[in-house]
Amino acid sequence: MKKLSASIDFKSQSNRAVLLTVAVRKEIILSGLWTFDIRLGKKPLLPESKWKKICEHTEKGCDYTEIELHLTGDYRLQRSLLLNHKDKLLLLTDTLLGDEEPTAKALLSYQADFSLSPKLRAKTFTEAAEIEFRPAGQPGAPVARVMPLALPEWKAATPAGLVGGTLTESEGRLTLQHTTPGRSLFAPLLFDLDADRLNKRYTWRQLSIGENMQRAWEDQAVGYRIQIGQKQFLLYRSLTPQAIRTVLGHNLMDDFCFARFDPETGVEPLMVVELGE
Repeated sequence: MKKLSASIDFKSQSNRAVLLTVAVRKEIILSGLWTFDIRLGKKPLLPESKWKKICEHTEKGCDYTEIELHLTGDYRLQRSLLLNHKDKLLLLTDTLLGDEEPTAKALLSYQADFSLSPKLRAKTFTEAAEIEFRPAGQPGAPVARVMPLALPEWKAATPAGLVGGTLTESEGRLTLQHTTPGRSLFAPLLFDLDADRLNKRYTWRQLSIGENMQRAWEDQAVGYRIQIGQKQFLLYRSLTPQAIRTVLGHNLMDDFCFARFDPETGVEPLMVVELGE
């Protein structure tokens, strides 16, 4: 049996949710509905189609699945799961895409909820944005950590870019909230599932994206640099049609890229999803 496993069932549930299961060996981390609530101003963006699988790919020890749902107002919600077996990382993302430029930028409000295993309890922090998971009802070291990459690492920091929000836990439900102006947003959660590594230093920050010698806006493309122990990773997501962009000195013309990063050797892509896949 693989040490890590994760699955999305998007056919047996309503269009407002998928069934998500994540396990480390046989120990369940997440199990239950992964829901969403998205609003443009005060107006909810509601499903206008059924979930459809648009990409499934395995590369360099990573499994990637992406599904899509059409919403009112010419919006699309793309939901993805990436499981990196070698580095014991799980990336869950929601990407809201607006097909047309709005006449005036309204505030997008996003919320997603996840079901935590009843065998785990969440430990939150007063100053830091991440959450740790520990065995319920007993003392013990953390078994997993989740990092809300689009939010500042420190709660008191000025929000990175134009995104504000929170990651909280209540009664076994993990809730991610984002608010941002613009026509698109990207909401990533990175889970470190290596219990032996959780005492090592970790950090993340949002990166500047270059396009035509200018900085790309946050509703055009986003990128993040993550450090866990001695390992560093790059996450990039395009939110517009095809464009050539640069991040950490690496040129991209892709929809999605998850890579290892080394300051001396540069970017080593682990999973790349090209536009149109």
